[in-house]
Amino acid sequence: MSRSAKISRGSWCVAFGMDPMPSLEQVLKVFSAFEYDGIELAGFFDHATVERYPDAASRRKLVDLVASYDLEIAGYAPGPYGDFGRLPWATGSDEVLAEYRRFFDAHLQFCVDTGITAMRVDPGDFGPLPRDADYERVWDRVVSTFRDHAERGAREGVQMLWEYETGQVFVKPSEIVRMFDDVDHDNFKLMYDVGHIVAGVVLGHNQVQPVEKLEGGQLELLSKLHGRIGHVHLCDSDNNTWQNAFGTHLGFGKGNVDFDALIPALLDAGYEGEWWSVDAIPMSSETWADTWDGKLWLEDALDRHVRPGKSSATVTA
Repeated sequence: MSRSAKISRGSWCVAFGMDPMPSLEQVLKVFSAFEYDGIELAGFFDHATVERYPDAASRRKLVDLVASYDLEIAGYAPGPYGDFGRLPWATGSDEVLAEYRRFFDAHLQFCVDTGITAMRVDPGDFGPLPRDADYERVWDRVVSTFRDHAERGAREGVQMLWEYETGQVFVKPSEIVRMFDDVDHDNFKLMYDVGHIVAGVVLGHNQVQPVEKLEGGQLELLSKLHGRIGHVHLCDSDNNTWQNAFGTHLGFGKGNVDFDALIPALLDAGYEGEWWSVDAIPMSSETWADTWDGKLWLEDALDRHVRPGKSSATVTA
């Protein structure tokens, strides 16, 4: 079966590592000039923050601004880890969890006001989980909170996307699968980020011993996640990390990922979304070249594997 596919890029991709940092308006101009279909908005870096756009009227102006560059909004990412680690809600006190819930509420309302239908979430804490932590208590808090996010999002028409990263507290491949089993909600999906997944299932990065890897790598993980992929961030990776923080997010052709196997495997795993994101993040001005090259590369890959009238034999979703 063949289908349509659109290409997006997160505004954060061209902001990390940059000084001065590009404004949202500058990012919009570049993505539009490079003929992207959409943009994922960062709720940080003074891009699309709830502080900069505090009410429905200002948010309508933001939507109009994005549309004026002939771009759609493909998703929204609040400040990761509860605003860059300010709210470690998985292990923190009840007061921290309550403040995080207010943080979540504010960003969910932002999505409602702007008509954004997908929002990033994570467990808040930086990992690994300390050995003396009450594992099951922390696990249950994350599961119940994610389930609440999914239910709230479903009522508002906003899909919840867990961006698994190896900087988090639950990073083993078996924990990814168990999280979806335990949350057990159709509105809770995985944001499949190649750089992070490689770090988790190939490198076993940032895990409490014993380290757990998958011999079959990404393809083996995908075989365990049918119907649970909600969005895709594509980048190349070289089985390494950036400053031991997360898996490298390289431009296409700069690593060793076999995309001719991976893209069909994502479709086989039931990915039904129309958005495919160029997520190369070199932490330098090289990001501008990756933005241009990545769009051209991904157009070709999608033509071969996904779009109507192309090689439909490779598509089995």
